[in-house]
Amino acid sequence: MPVMAFVAFIGGLRRVAAAPSLLLGAYGVALAVILGMQLVPDGGGAAQPRPAAAAGALAGMPHTFGPGLVGFAAVLSTLTDLYATRPLGAAAGMAVAGVAAWTFLAGGILDRLARQQGTGGSAFLATCRHHFWPLARLAALAGTMYWFLLGGLYPWLLGDLFGSPARVPTVPAGGPALRSTLQVMFLAGLAGVGLLVDYARVRAVVEDRRSMVGALLAAFRFVRRRPGAVAGLWLMNAALAAATLAAWTLAAPGPGAVSPAMRAAFLGGQLCIAAQLCAQLVAWGSQTAYFQDQLAHATYVARARVARSEPERPQ
Repeated sequence: MPVMAFVAFIGGLRRVAAAPSLLLGAYGVALAVILGMQLVPDGGGAAQPRPAAAAGALAGMPHTFGPGLVGFAAVLSTLTDLYATRPLGAAAGMAVAGVAAWTFLAGGILDRLARQQGTGGSAFLATCRHHFWPLARLAALAGTMYWFLLGGLYPWLLGDLFGSPARVPTVPAGGPALRSTLQVMFLAGLAGVGLLVDYARVRAVVEDRRSMVGALLAAFRFVRRRPGAVAGLWLMNAALAAATLAAWTLAAPGPGAVSPAMRAAFLGGQLCIAAQLCAQLVAWGSQTAYFQDQLAHATYVARARVARSEPERPQ
């Protein structure tokens, strides 16, 4: 099982390396989202500041969902700042716009990684449009599950992000050991949901599925029958994402006057953002490679390639 996971991980690296345009496009979209978030007005002080601990928790939580699930390090950091200083509606609107952009691109990216063949811009966009609404429904289902875990189960057991105590009185009485155990179980649940969503996304694109409930159930069966290899591959992708996140944290420029050292740190931060995006693409590519290896062949995609749009010729 570990050998199969390693082979799939290397396959994901090769697929991403063979498609540099995907990384360039993802970086451009990430930069646009970051700049858009920075342009959100502060409301002239109308926004009510949120506790710093809550903002930090919101920034850290998504990294437990899986290897760079929806947001990336820089986007999450900027979103944290917006959450703490900007009107909640404006920050939420930009976050939704960012999620919609990545959901739109996900179909074309996964299709390209699965086929391992170059595609034109018009065909890529057509593929993105074809898969957008099914993947949007999957994102809504995933959001519902995360809302249940973060907005319901977590506050009930461990207290909410704003410092309110837990609703279950036995947790404080159980001491730090019980609380730590509950936190580990909760993070494992988040990671499990992220893993199911990842493979449901792969199956939705590769098999051209329309039902996202069916895709989630198929992903659950796939993971249940191959727990060792799936877990090993997830750990490899998570380690790569964690390494790039740590590098971004070290390279990100801090407050103060602009200096040559800060400029170098800024450039290093941009490289680390690109590396974080690359880690996300490698996670998608390796999961796609493993799924195709197990149930199909290396370039299997159910839907025929979309030809470039051409004007119809008169009959």
